[in-house]
Amino acid sequence: MDGELITAIAAVAVSVVGTGYAARQAQIAKSAARSAEAQVKAAEEQVALMLRQVEGEEVGRHEARGPEFTTESGHTDISDANVPRGVLVLRQASGPALSTVTVTATGEGVEGMRGRRNDASHWGYDRETNIDIGPMASGGTETVHVDLDFDTRKTKIVLHLTCRAQDGTGTWQRSVAAEIEPRPRPRASRV
Repeated sequence: MDGELITAIAAVAVSVVGTGYAARQAQIAKSAARSAEAQVKAAEEQVALMLRQVEGEEVGRHEARGPEFTTESGHTDISDANVPRGVLVLRQASGPALSTVTVTATGEGVEGMRGRRNDASHWGYDRETNIDIGPMASGGTETVHVDLDFDTRKTKIVLHLTCRAQDGTGTWQRSVAAEIEPRPRPRASRV
């Protein structure tokens, strides 16, 4: 064989080996790129999970800072037989001072909230879907009147409250329930 042929065959062999090596390096690079992409995606998912956890913890802290309510007493006022009313004393048991507390009532036989006095109204006052009882603070109480259906005497009333902090740091949704019925009539004393 002559020297040029051997050199050409050797050059082709080196070229084939080089091409194979380059192809293998490209596969390794593609695999490394896919692995890096998977790691980036996993890191992004981890960051998103951590952000959701932090947000959830913040929501929990916000809710824990909010007001708590109870009903101190409640009864059905049947002095007007056509429009019995639930009379509930709402108490802010704890929490920040509030600039406003909006109250809505639900329950079997609940017709609406007793609003402002209005002599032109059929009932003598405005019947509202909700009322704003104004500011409250821990320990404060407010009497709330809930209109009932004409034949409702005993029922469970749920008061739904939307509260706004006086310092503007938050808004909270709360609910408190009370079973109401007419007060027992006093027994006549025997002489």
